Amino acid sequence: MQTFVALLIIGLIIATGYTFVTYQYFFAGFKNLHNYSKTPAYVLNGSKVFTNGTVVLQIARVDGPDTYGGFIVLLQLIYQNGTTIYQWNAEQLESIPQSHIHNEYPLHPIKSDKFALVVPLGQNASVMLQVPFNLKPGIYTLRAYDVDGQDSAYGISFSVTVQAQQS
Repeated sequence: MQTFVALLIIGLIIATGYTFVTYQYFFAGFKNLHNYSKTPAYVLNGSKVFTNGTVVLQIARVDGPDTYGGFIVLLQLIYQNGTTIYQWNAEQLESIPQSHIHNEYPLHPIKSDKFALVVPLGQNASVMLQVPFNLKPGIYTLRAYDVDGQDSAYGISFSVTVQAQQS
């Protein structure tokens, strides 16, 4: 019986070590532990900006944990020279009317919560926002920031470049 328990413990240690070493080897080395399911990632492709100040944010959450939503706490509209023209902070994002959010999958919706814009894993939605002034024709960048202050994860930038369209 003692031999069986000893072999079981040795086998468990070998299996755990093998799993850890191969996971770290194939996913970026031994300096840090890597868990690609801990940080949300967002894609903003398809977003639109109009010269009358209307912004249609097309947002999809493509990565991260499925146990809780991703939290967008800052959204910036940036002119092509790098100047931030307007930004929506957590207080503004938390007060977006649900009628301005059109979810592709209504059973697990993106919603405006009391802290931020909550984006569940796998959801794709259009969010209507308004800049309080008219915009000049040109190229703009929309950039989103997660609650942890990141604007990219897993090589995915949470930004998109758009051409302002006539309204």
